[in-house]
Amino acid sequence: MKKILTEHKGELVLSSLVTLLPALAGWQMAWEAAAFLLGHWLVLLVVFSDRRNRDRQSKKAIRLILWVMPFLSLLVGGVMALLRRGVQSAGAGSAVMAMGFGLLFIVVGNYMPKIRQNSFMGIRVKWTLENEANWNASHRFGGKVWVAGGFACLAGAMLPVKAMGVVFPVVLVTVALAPIAYSYYYSKTQPAAEQAVSAPLPLWQKRAARAIVAAVAVIAVWTLLSGSTEIVYDSASFTVEASGWEDLTVPYSEIAAVEYLPAEDVPETGMRTYGLGNLRVSFGYFSNEAYGSYIRYTYDSCKDCVRLTRTDGSTILLNGPDQAATRAICDALAERVGN
Repeated sequence: MKKILTEHKGELVLSSLVTLLPALAGWQMAWEAAAFLLGHWLVLLVVFSDRRNRDRQSKKAIRLILWVMPFLSLLVGGVMALLRRGVQSAGAGSAVMAMGFGLLFIVVGNYMPKIRQNSFMGIRVKWTLENEANWNASHRFGGKVWVAGGFACLAGAMLPVKAMGVVFPVVLVTVALAPIAYSYYYSKTQPAAEQAVSAPLPLWQKRAARAIVAAVAVIAVWTLLSGSTEIVYDSASFTVEASGWEDLTVPYSEIAAVEYLPAEDVPETGMRTYGLGNLRVSFGYFSNEAYGSYIRYTYDSCKDCVRLTRTDGSTILLNGPDQAATRAICDALAERVGN
């Protein structure tokens, strides 16, 4: 471990600085950059814990893993910078994200055939881990699928928001599942001469893999069920403090009208163009036919909302976890705005 960290010391330092660059430039909040940096180092430590990655892994594959997280940090930070500068059209953030992921998929697809058999990087399923010929064939096929998916994302970035919202998930599912399906197919049709089974994984690597899967599952569940807001009222503005997403501050002078909307009058949420959405909350920028591009910080547990119409004609939707909390928000804002 120490040897490979020393060999790549310069790139490790540079990639870490690039990961933090969006926060240093004011594009994103410090905790977001810190999360990317933590993820960057966790990925590297896990990948380098496999001796095969330290001793015989392709240098191009190592370079790829060194720069994936910094690229994602720059991509997310760039989108947030656009939004903070007022670029809030329905497709702007989504188009940039689609193009960014498209380029990432193309690069990863080109590097994928160069990834040598290991426990933590690449297409890690039973058939690839147990047979090196299967690993190589699956990664050659997977590389082509990822490149095709990348070009599909680039093309999708030029489509309307709704169409883009269909193309991107389809691409994600395809690049994730197609190589696995091919690996299974290859294992069933593999020539007898290539059916030698690779040495079994050490017990500690199996346990590490299970621990990683468990950690990912816990994080996924937490992500789906977390999120809350608290509204802080100041003399000239109010701030929606959101856990898991950036806060929203709005001067009272920018609010033209405050309106309580019962559930039956609240239009469909529409497309999330940039924000956080899970089973509990919806935060960020959205787009629908009723409001166009708008902002919402709402709980899914309450269908009633408070609609704020800003002086520029745009809309903000807010609510609390229940009707009583939502009504209290409406009354507090109406009193301060003089509505």
